[in-house]
Amino acid sequence: EYFDPSRSGRVTVNDFHKACQEMGMTNVTREQAEALIRMESVTHTDHLTFPEFEKMLEDLMIAELSPYVLTDRPFPDLKSLLDRFDRTQQVFKDAQTFKRIAYESIEDAYNEGIRLLELRFAPSFCSMGHDHDFGMVLKAIQEGVSEAKKKYDIEVGLICIAVGVMGPEEMEKTVDFCIENKEAFVGFDLAGAETELTQWTKAFQRIQDAGISITCHASEDKTTGHPFNAVKAVEMLGASRIGHGVQIINDEKAMDAVKAHEVLLEISVSSNYLCGCFPEGSHPARTLWDFGIPLCINTDDPGVMSINLQGEYKIWRESLGFGGEEMLLTNHHALDHSFLPKEQVERVRQRYF
Repeated sequence: EYFDPSRSGRVTVNDFHKACQEMGMTNVTREQAEALIRMESVTHTDHLTFPEFEKMLEDLMIAELSPYVLTDRPFPDLKSLLDRFDRTQQVFKDAQTFKRIAYESIEDAYNEGIRLLELRFAPSFCSMGHDHDFGMVLKAIQEGVSEAKKKYDIEVGLICIAVGVMGPEEMEKTVDFCIENKEAFVGFDLAGAETELTQWTKAFQRIQDAGISITCHASEDKTTGHPFNAVKAVEMLGASRIGHGVQIINDEKAMDAVKAHEVLLEISVSSNYLCGCFPEGSHPARTLWDFGIPLCINTDDPGVMSINLQGEYKIWRESLGFGGEEMLLTNHHALDHSFLPKEQVERVRQRYF
């Protein structure tokens, strides 16, 4: 608001320094303002074009906000890390934001080498504090997906998330929305801090009756993630996949039940470390694998945890000791349990595996 691009088409040192002073950043000297302008200027002059100025502000914003939205150190528990999501949620101002997030998520995934992607979002979380209409959020995300697929050869499906800790009313609202728009979704998920799963039996029965595939975050947190939460998710909620499920390692009967149901565990090693589920170097993925439980490799939340799938692959190979054939098999497990239409899954399998 301090600069009018129609006036001169550029931002000078004096412009920038004056704006800093008026905005209360009185510790910024004119010399510092000039040094920053010259550093950012392509020609190292005492002014910036508006695109250069916008780029400078974006870089400054990222540097300033990164410590508040990214994490590379473990939190004491899952809830402590989830609180960080509330900060990122504040940027969900309009439809354009959701469209851009969807587009860039697919773009990032493709550039990592991913060719089949399931993206999840929670309508209630997206709306919280903004009063967004669930339909607007979905439409914007669909537009981002559509634009990305025009440019990148990748299969994409959307999963609708219900957040248990937001209560029964939001659960019912999310279930209604998912069923009403079931053609837009490939699956349904329960996520957030773990709650007593039996309270959601009727809601999830409606999802099953609508023919929608189910995954469920369960047995994740070291404190609230009881080993049998994963079993309840399968036997009472109808889940065919479990998000994380790693705490079943503490109860062999729970492991037996998950194995018997041939349920896939969506494993995110870095996420489990950062959420305080396990100390570094003690993740149970190898034990679960050797026990005969199907696993696949995931990032969970790359935008918050500053990780990517290639980094997770490196951990599985170098720290967990998975060989090439085992890594390939995790991809086949992912394809076998994917919620995308069979023809899309098989197209990826035939082309890349």
